[in-house]
Amino acid sequence: MNLDNPLWHYALELYAHPGVEQACLGLQQSGLGTNRLLFCCWLASEGRLLRPSELDASEAGRWQRELTTPLRALRYRVRESKAGEPQLDAVYRALRQAELAAEQVELARLFELGSRWQADAAAERDELLLRNTALYLGCTGVAATADLQRNLEILLCAARLGVDRAAAAALRW
Repeated sequence: MNLDNPLWHYALELYAHPGVEQACLGLQQSGLGTNRLLFCCWLASEGRLLRPSELDASEAGRWQRELTTPLRALRYRVRESKAGEPQLDAVYRALRQAELAAEQVELARLFELGSRWQADAAAERDELLLRNTALYLGCTGVAATADLQRNLEILLCAARLGVDRAAAAALRW
């Protein structure tokens, strides 16, 4: 497994765009997987269509369910506790680092999975971005809200694949 892969670099670059970090945190609070959304964007930039059933059954899916998500839940619990007990700050920081490391492994597994999927050189990247995102969102059971739509709009427009605000705001699942 290669932790230093093109998806990792793509995710870091996209995450660094103005507003994207906050948008991703908001999407995460809505119950969405930030790594999954970044993966959808990267796949589109590569001309690849998301395969939700393969994603769920993959090693990346297992890693997310069994490691990344539980680490995040533990970090959130410690964050709540440390408000009254500043001595827990070191535990919180360690969990945050562990969560980031788990996310990097998850992205490496996603990269391995997505790299096996056939690319279509003629595919319209902006259409793929919207389609991949809608496919992912349709599997989550997360309902569309105004905040979620706004955060998706920020992420999708930052992906720079020709998606304008109107198309991102009109996304339905």
